[in-house]
Formats: sequence, C-alpha cells, structure tokens
Amino acid sequence: MRRRLAAILLAAAPVHVPEAGAGAWPRDEGAAFLSLSQTVSTGGRTLLSASEDIRSYTSLYAEYGLTPKLTIGLDAGVGIDASLSTGMESPVNAWLAFLRYPIWVGEGGNRFAAQIGAGTQTEPDYGQQARLRPGLSWGRGFESRWGGGWLGIEASAEYRFKSEDFAFKADYTAGIKPSEKWMLIFQLQTGRYGAEDTIVRLAPSVVRKMGKRMHLQLGGIASVAGDDALGLKFATWFEF
Repeated sequence: MRRRLAAILLAAAPVHVPEAGAGAWPRDEGAAFLSLSQTVSTGGRTLLSASEDIRSYTSLYAEYGLTPKLTIGLDAGVGIDASLSTGMESPVNAWLAFLRYPIWVGEGGNRFAAQIGAGTQTEPDYGQQARLRPGLSWGRGFESRWGGGWLGIEASAEYRFKSEDFAFKADYTAGIKPSEKWMLIFQLQTGRYGAEDTIVRLAPSVVRKMGKRMHLQLGGIASVAGDDALGLKFATWFEF
C-alpha cells in the first residue's frame, strides 16, 4: 500500500524549470506562478497489487516572490489508487508549504538554493501525519545550437512523524528552449521511501506557450526501476 501511494506522489512531482522560478532560480519579487496538473498512470504486480491499477493524481503548485531572494510556495494534491479488479479506492491527500532561498552563485553560472517545507499527508495506512522536508537544489543555464537551455538537480529528505519513515527524492532535469513558444524537458525522477526499493522514472515533456501568461505541458512517465508504471501528465501554467 505505502509503495503504491508513494509511487503516485513520485509520478506526479512537478517538473521545475527556470521560467517557473523553481529549483535554484528564485522568483522575482512580487511575481507569482501557478500550475494545475493531472497525472494518470498504470501499475502492475510490482506495486503490491494482484492486477493492473489506474493511479490518478490532481495537483496544485504555487509560488510567490516575497523578496528578491526569498520565495514562498505551496505544493498540494489529491490522489486515487483504483484497482480495476476490486473497484477499491485508496485516497491520499498531501500538502506542503515551503520557503526557498539562494545560498550561492558560483563560476560558470552555477546556482545553489536551500529549501525547507512542512505540511501533512493523509493515507489509509497511517491517517494524517505531519511531514518535514529540507532540500537542496543546483542549476545552471547554457547556450546551444538548438537554443538556450538549463540543467538542474533537486534533492530532498522528508521525515514523516507518525510512520517514522524517511522519503528521499532527487530529480535530474535537462531542458532546452528552441523557440519563444516551445520548451523540451527531460527529467529523471528517483525516490526511496522507507525500506522499499528505489523508484526510478523517466519523465519527458513538451511545453507550449499559449499567451503572455499561460503555458500548456504534455508529458509521459515510464519507470526504469522499482515498479513498471506508465502514464501521462497534463499541466497548465500561469504566471502573474
């Protein structure tokens, strides 16, 4: 059960890019970003289920530039793990408020930022439990023959108080912007929850700018290790 719920959260993790002000890049003071996304993926027997599962996760991610360096935000979502064979649903609800602050800008455009987040998670095994998540991120931009791009790493270690479990997570992102309207993003998502096996997934996506303030994102999810999930993600970004 816990692995399946953890898999939902890993699959639904937001893809962070400099334009969104996430990761090692702070959001400009007074500027805001909002993302609404829906992820649907299928799972198999390696997710402790006797049959195929459909997992759905609806999420909201928001952040605001409180000062030129301090960014505040909220990461929340509602997930359903529904078994096709039994029709049973296992909901998981989670939210996390966070603060992010840049800690160093080095040579060659390397950027480092620290983040601390706190919130709750509700699931069938433990009910509601508090969570504390410190994290670090690195990023840098680059120029190429195909346009400007960026690289980023976001790592965190989350402690869940009731279950006394740790959840370790690291996402590796490479993106490129071949034109003003298009972005191509490739992400490797990794996570280890308690004593469970490490989950490794590929999450490529394409982003289309639809206006001055809105982007549409369409991506795929494919597991490499830890389970055999496949899925799709659709998201809408708004910048204010």
